[in-house]
Amino acid sequence: MIKMKNKIGVVTSTYPNFNGDEAMQGISAACFQYVELASAPSYFEHILPRPEEASEADVKNQLDKCKGYGLELYCIAGHTRLLTEKGTENFKTVLDYADKAGVPFVTTDTGEVKGEDDKIRFYKAIEELAEYAQSKNVTICLEMHGTWCNNGKTGAEIIKKVNHPNVRLNYDTGNVSLYGGVWAVDDMQYALPYMSFMHIKDVGGELKEWNFPALGDGRVDFAKIRDFIQDYTGPVSVEIEFDGKERSLQEINEAVKKSYTYLKEHGFMD
Repeated sequence: MIKMKNKIGVVTSTYPNFNGDEAMQGISAACFQYVELASAPSYFEHILPRPEEASEADVKNQLDKCKGYGLELYCIAGHTRLLTEKGTENFKTVLDYADKAGVPFVTTDTGEVKGEDDKIRFYKAIEELAEYAQSKNVTICLEMHGTWCNNGKTGAEIIKKVNHPNVRLNYDTGNVSLYGGVWAVDDMQYALPYMSFMHIKDVGGELKEWNFPALGDGRVDFAKIRDFIQDYTGPVSVEIEFDGKERSLQEINEAVKKSYTYLKEHGFMD
């Protein structure tokens, strides 16, 4: 079995009711070396001050904090901004933050797309943001999320239409089941040529069901996923969201550690 060489960390949305320090402490204790900090206003506030208000000193303090936990900040999850009032302007501040921090990737959703007018607004916004991201040496990675960009086929079509090297996909192996109603093993092939980031997430229940346990406790065929991504060189973030019920910090930490062990034992990590 060939061991993968990807950078594999954890996205802090795994810790929805805890602060960034608690999340990073658990991620570090599980032996991961990389972290994707979530900055999604009103949902996950693991970068404070928010990128919209952060100074150069704030960015440095955040990087020092990551380093103190033995973690490299390799991605920022900057969700819930696109298609909102001042969404493009606010998202640029996330790209500014990534640039100042030397972080090459920012993941996000497309925003709430309800119809063709919203799609037009999205493409207009992402065209402007793509150029801005390129000037900052950052790649925007659109996640499988919501009612539109929710599977590999659609995601691939969006990336082809945007047609910019700084806009790619963040393929989420769990979200395609929840939002897209497909299993990753049947869908991932369409997204692979357009991926620059990946969320690896298990599915504990049926399609369209919110149930994302520790890796190995669900139904995703990770042996096939590993085979699919043998030539994929981008980063990977573990994400665990359980069944929507609140979990203790200890329970989350145990699931993160269990996922690390699973990845080690199944050829994803050295």
